Amino acid sequence: MGVDWAALEEAIRVTALRHAAEVITGHPDQDFYAIALHGVSTEESESIAMPLLALNSVQALERDRVTASREELVERGEDADEPADYEDRSDAQLEDPVEAEDVTLEEDSVVISDAEDDDEFEGEDQEFDDDEDLDQVLASLEEGLDQDDSESFYSDKWEPSDWHWSSIDLCEDPAAGIWSDAMTDLASHEGWEPTIRRYYGTLVAVANSLREELQQRTTADLVCYVADEEHAEKLLKLCLTDQQLSKYFPQLTELVEGE
Repeated sequence: MGVDWAALEEAIRVTALRHAAEVITGHPDQDFYAIALHGVSTEESESIAMPLLALNSVQALERDRVTASREELVERGEDADEPADYEDRSDAQLEDPVEAEDVTLEEDSVVISDAEDDDEFEGEDQEFDDDEDLDQVLASLEEGLDQDDSESFYSDKWEPSDWHWSSIDLCEDPAAGIWSDAMTDLASHEGWEPTIRRYYGTLVAVANSLREELQQRTTADLVCYVADEEHAEKLLKLCLTDQQLSKYFPQLTELVEGE
């Protein structure tokens, strides 16, 4: 069984274009910045899967990052904020306060009897420490975000599996199974590497076509690419324009110029 690569490319292109256009036009308040084809592994396996389509917007990325930071604080038990309308339960039992004893310093015969005032100051110190700890946590998170470089290709900004629209099927059964079986059968006869290389070439052609066609429908500078962590740099060079490489991945541009 052979593979009609031209027919496969056209099938993926038409479906991906339709889904991408529907998402973009359906969310006019979102600034979309990237579209990716992903989910196809280059490592040899029992079958070759059809790709998934993913899109993301600036607003969705920011919202997801805020949510992730909040969830991390809650999991670590360091989010002490309470709702404005929070009240103790009416049946809550408060612990009996411990009565402080007067302490007499025999040497100077001085009696300390302001234990209640000391407790009050200790409570204020504890509240101050809690606020200070929370500030330190937030500062640490911000510092960590800067260190990870939130704009780099290996950040969540460019990881399609983390995006808001992350797994749109481009082909349903039985068609998906037919294409998958055909490519898997071809790989068993002609070898995995040449088959998967040809398949990725087809996906790159689809990504380039998506960028060109969507640019005619929107003013957004959409970055359309095939995502695979092991071959990220090569795929970006094949999918992005020179202007996009220079704008979004300047370090990669320097590597290209140095070759």
